[in-house]
Amino acid sequence: MRKIYFICLLFICNGILAQKKDKLYPVTIYEKIWQERNSDARLKMIKTIWLEDSTFEDPSASIKGITAFNNVINEFYKKIPDAALTSGPKIVKDNYVSWDWKIQDSKNKLIMGGREFARLNGKGQISKIISFWNKDATLSEAEVLKNLEADNLKIVEKYFESLFKTKDVNAIAPLIDDEAVYNQATGLPYGGTYKGFDEWTKMFAKSAELFDLQIEREPVYFSDPSKEEVIIYFVINCKAKKSGKTLSMPISEHFDLKKGKITAIRLFYFDTKQFAEFLKSRK
Repeated sequence: MRKIYFICLLFICNGILAQKKDKLYPVTIYEKIWQERNSDARLKMIKTIWLEDSTFEDPSASIKGITAFNNVINEFYKKIPDAALTSGPKIVKDNYVSWDWKIQDSKNKLIMGGREFARLNGKGQISKIISFWNKDATLSEAEVLKNLEADNLKIVEKYFESLFKTKDVNAIAPLIDDEAVYNQATGLPYGGTYKGFDEWTKMFAKSAELFDLQIEREPVYFSDPSKEEVIIYFVINCKAKKSGKTLSMPISEHFDLKKGKITAIRLFYFDTKQFAEFLKSRK
C-alpha cells in the first residue's frame, strides 16, 4: 500500500514539475515567432499560442487577433529587415511572465531595447502582451566585446581569403589602417617593417617573386576582444622559384585591430632560418 502511495505521489510531483516547465512554452514560441521572417510560416506558429481575442500593445500598435499580430511583425521587418532579437531571463509570477529584450542590426549596432509583459491563460496560450520600449538601452560590456570579437574575426577572415585564396590584394585595402605596420622577420629576403598599404603591396610583390604558395592546412582563429587581437595558425606549402623545391611550413599571424581596421600584423614562421635558406637555395 505504501509502495502504491509513493508511486502516486511521484506521478503527482512529476506532473507539477512538468506544468512549471511547460508554463514558459508559449513564451518560447512567442520569441520564435518574432524571429521568423516568412509570414506564412509565422502565421502557423502564431495560431498555436494566440487566440482571436489575444491582444498586443506597444507604443506603435494596439491590435487584437491572429492576423493582426502577424501583420505587426510583417511591418516590423519591412522597417528593419536585418533585425536580430535577443532576450534575457524570464521572471514568472502567477500567470504573468516578464523579460528584457534588445534589437540589433546586421552590424551588431543596438537599435532599441525594452521589456515585455505577457499574460498567459493557463492553457498554453497568450492572452495579452504589453511591450515597453527603451530607446536609451545600452549593450552590456559582455555584449559589446562579443560583437567586437565577431567583427574583428570577419575582418581577419576577409583578409586571409583575399590574400591567400582569391589573391586579390586590392580587396584588403579597405581593411588596413593608413598607418598599419607589417613586421616580417629580418632574416628573410623581404624582411623588415612596412608601414601603410602601399608598402605592404611592395612586400607582397617581392615575396611573390621568390615563391608560390598554397594553403596546406586551413587557419584556426584565436581572439582576445578585450585587446582587439586576433591570432591565426595555419600551414603553407611553398615552391621556391629559384630551385623548384617545395617546403611545408606552419605559420602564425598576430593581428592588432582598432575601429574596424587592421593596425598591425606580426608574422611568425615555425623555422625562419630554414625558410630563408629554402628561398635562397638553387637547383
